[in-house]
Amino acid sequence: MSSAEFQVTQVPKFYRWSEDLNATDYVRATYEITATCKGEQAALGMAMAQSVGATRVGGDHDISGLAVCCIRVISVSELPNLTPTNVPAYRLKVPVYEASSNAGGSFSIILAVPLRLLAGKPAQLFNILIGKLPRLGFLTRFRLVSANLPSDFGPGPAFGVEGLRKITQQPSGPLLCRSMRPAVGLDTATMVQLNCDVLTGGFHIVKDDELAVFATFAEFKSHVRAMIAARDAARDETGEQKLYFANLICEPWELSQRWELCSYLGVDGVLIAPWIQGWGTLSYLARQRKMPILAHNTLGEMLTRHPDWKIDSAVVNQWLRICGADLFVTDGEFGNVELTAAQCAHQLDAAQLSFDSHPAMMPILQGGKNPDGLPLYRDLVGSNDFMLIVAQWVDNHPDGLIAGAAEFRRSLGKAA
Repeated sequence: MSSAEFQVTQVPKFYRWSEDLNATDYVRATYEITATCKGEQAALGMAMAQSVGATRVGGDHDISGLAVCCIRVISVSELPNLTPTNVPAYRLKVPVYEASSNAGGSFSIILAVPLRLLAGKPAQLFNILIGKLPRLGFLTRFRLVSANLPSDFGPGPAFGVEGLRKITQQPSGPLLCRSMRPAVGLDTATMVQLNCDVLTGGFHIVKDDELAVFATFAEFKSHVRAMIAARDAARDETGEQKLYFANLICEPWELSQRWELCSYLGVDGVLIAPWIQGWGTLSYLARQRKMPILAHNTLGEMLTRHPDWKIDSAVVNQWLRICGADLFVTDGEFGNVELTAAQCAHQLDAAQLSFDSHPAMMPILQGGKNPDGLPLYRDLVGSNDFMLIVAQWVDNHPDGLIAGAAEFRRSLGKAA
């Protein structure tokens, strides 16, 4: 049954905001939508689909207890300037579609979502705030533009910017990291040499690429040991602290053993993919406070990139921070001249502004970064608290990898 069918049979007052309700019991979520029905009908349909759904059941039953579980519509206002969307609608043979086929438009809708529906669980966060919305036929656009969680929803970062600076022993300046390329297919001995070279040249961190795959635990263990040896050799050579981040993008049944191995061997940090592995994985590891966690954005653009079907980056960044990420990857266009400082600040504020006891996350800028861009990167971030993931520029340096890493490292001081 479609949520649209609910609107002619349910109790609408259960889904409307009342001033006698306690606002602290709810998350206030703002959506921008385009619908083939009136805004009020769309808002009620969204609230019903994502919460109780049925407030009338067969027989003479007491339904008063359902009210505390209902999402409530706080407000609906028109958005006349939104451009048409290319996301197709579909219609069902139920009254709401027939009655409103010519009454659609674009609207800003604010919903109050009961915290009891979220239960402090990241899976429920996505289940309730997004869940069925993409399949509601009368919606042709939805953007979740704000949904501020309470700070106690998750563990928050165990390390954050300040902790990363202590671990790297770099009190100032951007951090330089090489993602291990080629991502797959290279023999371990060659990767060891590449890591040693870039770290010896001056980079602070090397990390496994997100595409790295290890068919067995034995393969993973052998790889991690080799990369730690490369890190330690670079430490000995330079007298500087160097870090290695291991790839923990794996199956649920592999996670615990690989995580424990990383902890035992002294890996400096890990990367996971919350969009693939589940955001609960991020919170689960963050609560253990063992090492920094890089929340990779792989797959995430499926719900963040399209302008008509998305979660806003600021929302994602606040959720990542609350769930425990220490580092996060900025949007792909971040660091390009087309993006304004205000647009960048919109992404970063949720990740870095003071928020109870949660440390600030460190942003990662990726994609073709080079020394000439350092002044721009600093201006857009608004500080030196960021990491650059660089591979191509140093790999293709005419004087070799060590020389390229050394030149990039020197550029940090020149551009300060």
